[in-house]
Amino acid sequence: MENISPCSPALHSAETRLAATWAGARDGLWDWDLENGAVRYSPRWKELLGYAEGEIPDRPEEWFRRVHPQDIDAFKRALAELAGGAGRIELELRMIHRGGSWRWVLCRGARASGASHVGGSLTDVTALKLSENRLLVETMHDRLTGLPNESLFLDRLALALVRSSRRPAHSVAVLYLDLDRFHTVNDSCGVVAGDELLVEIARRLTGELRLGDTLGRLGGDKFALLLDGVRGAEGAVEHAREIARTLKQPLSLGGHEVFAQGSMGIALARSAADRPEDLLRDAITAMHRAKRDGTSVCEVFDPVMNVQAKERLKLEADLHHALRRGEFVLHYQPIVSLAEGGLSAFEALVRWQHPERGLVRPDLFIPIAEETGLIVPLGSWVLEEACRAMRRLHERFPDCAHVSVAVNLSGRQFEDKELVASVAAALERTTLAPNRLELEMTESVVMAPTHHNAERLHSLRDLGIRLLIDDFGTGYSSLSSLQSFPLDSLKIDRTFVSRMEFDADKREIVRTILSLARTLEMGVVAEGIETAEQLAMLRELGCEHGQGFFFSNALDERAAASWMENPPSWG
Repeated sequence: MENISPCSPALHSAETRLAATWAGARDGLWDWDLENGAVRYSPRWKELLGYAEGEIPDRPEEWFRRVHPQDIDAFKRALAELAGGAGRIELELRMIHRGGSWRWVLCRGARASGASHVGGSLTDVTALKLSENRLLVETMHDRLTGLPNESLFLDRLALALVRSSRRPAHSVAVLYLDLDRFHTVNDSCGVVAGDELLVEIARRLTGELRLGDTLGRLGGDKFALLLDGVRGAEGAVEHAREIARTLKQPLSLGGHEVFAQGSMGIALARSAADRPEDLLRDAITAMHRAKRDGTSVCEVFDPVMNVQAKERLKLEADLHHALRRGEFVLHYQPIVSLAEGGLSAFEALVRWQHPERGLVRPDLFIPIAEETGLIVPLGSWVLEEACRAMRRLHERFPDCAHVSVAVNLSGRQFEDKELVASVAAALERTTLAPNRLELEMTESVVMAPTHHNAERLHSLRDLGIRLLIDDFGTGYSSLSSLQSFPLDSLKIDRTFVSRMEFDADKREIVRTILSLARTLEMGVVAEGIETAEQLAMLRELGCEHGQGFFFSNALDERAAASWMENPPSWG
C-alpha cells in the first residue's frame, strides 16, 4: 500500500470522516493512548452521563470515579487485559449520572495488533436492564401477593443453610402453611374474594416476619416461611402459634365474615448439608400429619414421618385402582328402636379388601380419599351399592320394608355440584323408595359458611330422603342454624354415650341433646352403645334409636340378612 502524505487530500478526507463519526455517533466513543495515558471522550459519551462537551476533562480518573464501587475492579481488570494484548472486551457496568442516578452502560473496547491505541464505545442499556429486572422479579415472585415464589424461596433457603454452617448455634427452619377449606371461600364467595383472602393472609403473615425471615407463596393456598436463626423446634412452634392467632382474626369478604385457619408443618435443618428441596418436603410431610390429626396447631417433622409418607403414597396409588378392581365392600351396622327393640335401619360402612394388606381400616383410607378427591366416585359407588342391597333385602323380607339404609356423606361429596343428581340417579336405578334412604353429614359439613348449604339440603330433602347430622355435639351448631335446615334426626356422638353410666357430665350432655331434639321435633340416634346400663339410661331419657356393639358389629350383606331373619331381643 502506498504511503499517504500528511498533507494529502486522502488523509484530510479520512480525518474529516472520523471527526464526523466521533461527533455524530449514537453511542459514546472513547480513545485511549497507551503510551502517554491520554484519553478522549466523545460528546455523546459525556451526554450519556448528563454533561455537555466541555464539562468532563479528558482524563482517565474522570471515568474511574464515575464507575460504581462494585463494578470498578472488574472494569480495571478488563482495561488491563486490553492493554496487555487482548483483542476485545465487553462488559456491563454502572456509572453515576449527573442527576445522581446510576445508569447501566455496555462498554466495548478493541485494540488492533501492535497498536498503541485502544478505543471503543459506551451504550446506555439502563432501560434494557430495568426490563430484565422486572422480568426477573415476575419470574421469581407471585403475581397476586408479590411474595417470593417457590424458586426464589428455595434460593433464600439455600443461602440460609450456607450461613448456618458458619454459625453452629444458628438454626434454620421451614414452616409450611396450607389453608383449610380455602376452596369453600372460592365456591361460596367467588374467585375474586378468594384472591382477596390470599392477599390478606399474605399481609398478616408478612407482619409476623423477623429480620432475615422469608415468606413465600408456593401456589394456591400454600405459604412457606423460612425462619432464619430460630430457637430450635420450641421457637418454631411458638412462631406457628403466633401465626395461628393472627389467622383467627375475622375478615370480611363480599359481605361474609370469614375466619381463616390452616394446617402447619415444621422442618428443622439438621445440618448445612441438607438440600433445600428436602427440607421443604419434610415440612410438607409434617403439615399433612397436622391436617390429618386435626387437633394440633402444627406438627414438627420426625424422620419416621418419611417412612409413613412413603407408605401413604403407596396406599394412595393402590386406592386409585381399588374401585376399578372391585376391592371395596359394604358392611351394615343395625340401628335399633330402643323402645320396641326392633330393627329400624342399617348404617352402610365401606371397607377395603386389599389384595395384599387384607381388610384396611376406614380411618386409614377415607382421609386419603378425601384429600385426593377419590371420595366422590367412591361415595357414589357406596350410595348406589347400599341402595341396591337395601332393595334386595326388602324383596327378601317384605315385613322389613320399613327398614332404611343410612349412608355417610363427606364434606367433599356435599360440595360436589352433581350430588343431588347423583342421589336421584341412584334411587332411580335401584328403585329403592326415597323415604328408605338416609344421608348422614357431620356438623362441620352442614354448618360450613357457604351460601349453597341450605339450598343443597332442601334439594336433597325434596327427593323424599331423610337427612341426619352425624356425631352431633362435637361441632358448633347453633339453635338458629338447626332450625333453618331441613334436618330429620341428630346422632349423638359416641364420646358422650361411652361410659355415661359413670360420668354425670356426659349424661347431662345427652339429656340436653335429647331436649334440644324434642324442641326441634327431630329424631335422635345414640351411637356407640356398648353396655346394658347405657341402654337402660338412654331408654329412661327417652332416646328413640341406638346403635353400637351392644346390639351388633357391622355385618356383611349375608350376615345382615341372617340378622333380619332371626333378630335378637334385648328386652
